[in-house]
Amino acid sequence: MKRAAAWLAAIALALSLTGCASIFDAEYFSSSKYESEPRETGSGGVVEIGSYLQLTLAINRLVSEHGESATLHFTAYDGDIAQDLAAACREVSTETALGNYAVDYISYDLDRIVAYYEAEVYVFYKRSAEELDAIVSVNTPVGLYNTICGMLASLDTRLVATLGAASIDEQAVLDYVEEAYFADPMACVEKPEATVSVYTGSGYQRIVELSVSYGAAAGALEYRREALGETAARLLAGAVSENTAYRALQCANALVSRCRSDEGAPDTLWSAIMAGEASSEGMAVAYKALCDASGIECVVVAGRFDRAEHYWNIITVDGASYHVDVSRAGSLGFGSTFLMNDDQMWGSYWWDNQEYPVCDGPLSYAALVDTGPAEPQESPVQETAPVESAPLETAPGTPEVQA
Repeated sequence: MKRAAAWLAAIALALSLTGCASIFDAEYFSSSKYESEPRETGSGGVVEIGSYLQLTLAINRLVSEHGESATLHFTAYDGDIAQDLAAACREVSTETALGNYAVDYISYDLDRIVAYYEAEVYVFYKRSAEELDAIVSVNTPVGLYNTICGMLASLDTRLVATLGAASIDEQAVLDYVEEAYFADPMACVEKPEATVSVYTGSGYQRIVELSVSYGAAAGALEYRREALGETAARLLAGAVSENTAYRALQCANALVSRCRSDEGAPDTLWSAIMAGEASSEGMAVAYKALCDASGIECVVVAGRFDRAEHYWNIITVDGASYHVDVSRAGSLGFGSTFLMNDDQMWGSYWWDNQEYPVCDGPLSYAALVDTGPAEPQESPVQETAPVESAPLETAPGTPEVQA
């Protein structure tokens, strides 16, 4: 118990003493008893140790600075030096997030020098100094999610971050990657594949190591992103109504007219917009991308339809939210798939209603079509054929949507 408390205080002291805030940014540690920091004496950088707290802090600082060795002098030490030295090396290497991430093992030599003991501590690493310097501090789970969003937008392939959150594990990080992709599918073109390792210690500290593959080199992805943007802009040439709900319908009509829904097809934005066929996931992320470009609030919903995995969207218009399932509009028409509320969806569809907005708005597809666009519009521009397939027929039940 004494050592656990000492270790917590050691980490807190490390924050202010080592200058490695990017590695030990853990505001939840506190200590009511003041302990002086281990003090270097002499030209050789010898560190004086008077307590277990100072011992763990000295070894911890050595690791945070990627030092290979340190000389420790035990003067007026309160405790069993040999036993405590072994315990401190073990704690730093195996019971801290940084130790688990960076350290292979720690060894030491202990000698009696007349009136004091001298220990030489050696650290052997499995990470380079550059890798430790690359660790970023994100402080909270929200900060980690925002950092992952920026990572995907920049098409970066590697992130190592530290935060204090016991709730973060590998699955939580994978969920953040998927959420970030669904939030901005145009950013990385293809759905990223992620591998995650989370390094933990005895406290809340976590080091997250995230590697992402985008399915192609950065140059190719940039080209695809540009091609997607140009094609999406042509698709949206007719989605210009000032009525937000009607503009959302124009976006849906443009997508359904171009893309055939097939659960055996790829689940990507590229396949939906460029190849002209996609699964429900591919169509949902494509509709999200079109809505984003049109200034319509939209999220991708991951749920189930008739017990099978299925994706659709929720749009928000004038503060109220509605379900839109563009993947089934091709066979059922928009009357059964556009501006739907929760009550109309329950039974066939399932989703986590704690995670997504409540859909209970007053609008309906029938009323929207009867009302028509808010103002006269020009006819939409005729679309070119998808890259890999011919143009598709407008969905059954789809009105002659004017721009």
